[in-house]
Amino acid sequence: MNRKFWRICIWGLILLLAACISQPAGVGEYALIVGAGRGKFLLAHRVIYVVNEYGTILNLDVPKDLGNNPEWSPDGQWITYSQVIPNAKSVSDRDIFVLNLATSTNPIRVTENPGPDDMPVWSPDGTKIAFYAYVPNILTNGIFLLDVECIVRGKACLPKQKFLISGVDPAWSPNGKNLVYRDETNYDIYIVDIQNPVNVVEISQGLGPCVSPRWSPHGDQIAFICNETMYSVEPDGKNLTKLISGALYLRWSPDGEKITFIGTEKLDSHLGQSLDLEGMVSSTAIFIMDANGTNLRRVTKSNEESIGWFTWLLASSFPNRR
Repeated sequence: MNRKFWRICIWGLILLLAACISQPAGVGEYALIVGAGRGKFLLAHRVIYVVNEYGTILNLDVPKDLGNNPEWSPDGQWITYSQVIPNAKSVSDRDIFVLNLATSTNPIRVTENPGPDDMPVWSPDGTKIAFYAYVPNILTNGIFLLDVECIVRGKACLPKQKFLISGVDPAWSPNGKNLVYRDETNYDIYIVDIQNPVNVVEISQGLGPCVSPRWSPHGDQIAFICNETMYSVEPDGKNLTKLISGALYLRWSPDGEKITFIGTEKLDSHLGQSLDLEGMVSSTAIFIMDANGTNLRRVTKSNEESIGWFTWLLASSFPNRR
């Protein structure tokens, strides 16, 4: 009787371990939405697809047209993006739009600037959008704040934008009190206090040109990329750490434990293939690693794909989950 009992326990343990190995922790909880140009010499073939962090394609519905640099709201119900306006005189004539993914197919235009508006990002509470714009009467490339609380609450209104600081590529701190951004003159990375924008701190320590600054969800680290090398640093500029080379654009995982990024042939020799006739666009892939730069692995599989953008979202937030 005792022997039979232990035999059952051992087989049960084996089955449990097998299930854990075949279904890694976290699979299905978060999804990576990827926008890319695919196919050698067919970069015009745009694709949007969803994968988990192990590269498995997920059968989740996403809108077919997401404009430029789409960003989901923290609750996953809204999306903001930049798009060329109807009857535009040039492709740089772009404004910011928002769309309720659950209830509407009609995007709401929330800016009407004469120059390009781009790189919109939601505040942590989902009531504001920070974005980049060039406004002729200010004569500068600037970061603006837009209060969209009335729109997300279902009211008809025209949000007013507020100029914050000269710069580009904004990203919010988790507490919503600061933005990290890139200066477009010297390409260094700075932090600005939203309530007191004269209070600015440089954190890239002259490593520029730098791009893609992103605050960790825990709030204790900021990662950015300078000359294709990724660094992390504390918000006060201390403990600058080199993480990895061969990176172009980054995002933290929602739990703050990993960093996901677009990587080049420096990380995988199968990449770097020319995807256009001029040889200007090369294949890239998405990689993921621990926040300290260890345990690197490749996520996306194609060697003939140039990743344009990607973002994280709770898989349960998709409005039409199959």
